[in-house]
Amino acid sequence: MRLELGSLFVVGLTSLAACSLRQRRERQLHQVRSVAETAQRALPGRIGSLALRGVYLPAESEARVGGDFYEAVPTPYGTRIVIGDVRGKALEAVGASATLLGAFRELAYREPSLTKVAEQLDERARWHIAALDGTPEGEPPSGAGALFTERFATALLVEFPPGESVARIVHCGHPEPYVVHCGEVRPYEPDRPGAPLGLGDLLAVRPVAQSVPFVPGDRLVLYTDGFIEARDRRGRFHDLAAPVRAHAGRPLEAMVASLRRGLLHHVRGNLGDDAALVAIERLP
Repeated sequence: MRLELGSLFVVGLTSLAACSLRQRRERQLHQVRSVAETAQRALPGRIGSLALRGVYLPAESEARVGGDFYEAVPTPYGTRIVIGDVRGKALEAVGASATLLGAFRELAYREPSLTKVAEQLDERARWHIAALDGTPEGEPPSGAGALFTERFATALLVEFPPGESVARIVHCGHPEPYVVHCGEVRPYEPDRPGAPLGLGDLLAVRPVAQSVPFVPGDRLVLYTDGFIEARDRRGRFHDLAAPVRAHAGRPLEAMVASLRRGLLHHVRGNLGDDAALVAIERLP
């Protein structure tokens, strides 16, 4: 009898400890997530001759929150923008996105070359992966952990150099942006796409900057895969291209609001993954 009571007591204590740990982790995740969402909403509405609008939609489940991120900063080399998506979920992904955002803010202002910014972000991502995988302090990250644990981030870097009517784009394994130019909407597919951040050493692919005309009235629509991989109840993917074309002639804020509503309507308000989108327009 005493043995049974002792066993029940141990089981009860274990259950209470597990419950307490889970609640603490959920509170921590909620707090970090709230900070991340607040930071995403801080995208400036205008930088110089560029108008910007962003939207960040978190997944419905706290446990499935990912690491989508974006940022826009004025620099001596023009306005620079990043949008990215960390593979993974919960605190690990949110922490990685915070690391990459902080690195981008520093590097975008310091590095004259946009490709150099991408290379340095890749290095920061590899160091972060190495820390998560337990690589001994002082040893360089091998990158092997990134392949087998699937820890990496896709990203798209865009630069609007002063005095030039172009947008320079560096792809790092990210979905192609949509370009609205002279009333036409098309995806901008790179000739030489770069590797996702964290996999540059494994794939031996260096980032390349390519230019696209960007004159007054033109727009760029950047997004994460949450906007194109969201499924409806019948399993159909969301078609982002159609609403971009349908609303390209509307004011920028109205277009972004329509794209947001369209995604939520498609999934009936039940997002399985985070989704982020940034739209940029060159003003007269």
